[in-house]
Amino acid sequence: MKGRIGLLLALGLAAPAEAGMRATYSDGTQGRQLVIEVADNGDARVSGGEEGEYGLLLGGHFYMVGKQGGALKVARIEDVAAAIDQVMPPVFKGMLAGAFPEPPKAFRAEKKGARTIGGREGVVYAIYGLDESRPGQAEEFVMSADPALKPVGAAMEQFMNAAIVPAAPLIGPGAAELVADTRAIFALGTPLDAAGRFRLEKVEAAVVPAAALALPGKAETVDELVAEMKAAQKTGAPAE
Repeated sequence: MKGRIGLLLALGLAAPAEAGMRATYSDGTQGRQLVIEVADNGDARVSGGEEGEYGLLLGGHFYMVGKQGGALKVARIEDVAAAIDQVMPPVFKGMLAGAFPEPPKAFRAEKKGARTIGGREGVVYAIYGLDESRPGQAEEFVMSADPALKPVGAAMEQFMNAAIVPAAPLIGPGAAELVADTRAIFALGTPLDAAGRFRLEKVEAAVVPAAALALPGKAETVDELVAEMKAAQKTGAPAE
């Protein structure tokens, strides 16, 4: 009897899993997979193939999780952007916290038909203006307007922004322009094929464990991030 009671208690106290979906993309640039797991409430986990590094979209906020110098680091992308704007001439100016940037002046999207990828139908777009040095050069994106895939697109957009933001100390205002371009692209829908960089392989129903959507530690504050960045400037070491 005690064994049964213990089992029932263990089952009752176990963290519930969230039903949802899993979208798997192939990474055409590095030969890895991008996996986006989305729970029914819209929270998501994005894994790009680097062990121990991933992103969490929780309640509309995107957190970057990884290790630096052997220590676990957790930070909201909007806080990283705000800290960067404090230690160098402002670049993002609230873009990652909801401020809508000016649409990229050179950005232009032209519909070029339809295509099915990963079992999903999308619209083919020729997108111009992503490379200022080649304004007449288009990149091809296949985008889906399916509402069921919208949570996947929301998580993927934030993941891409998370790759851009840390580059701001190197490319300055160019980082904000990349974020603006990304926002304009995702306004068209959820990518099925992002210019060959990410191509949808499959979308499937999945049970997303609650543990997979839990922050593994406390997120750093803007002040803590600023202190780390200033210390890195003094030593010449990169701050992540």
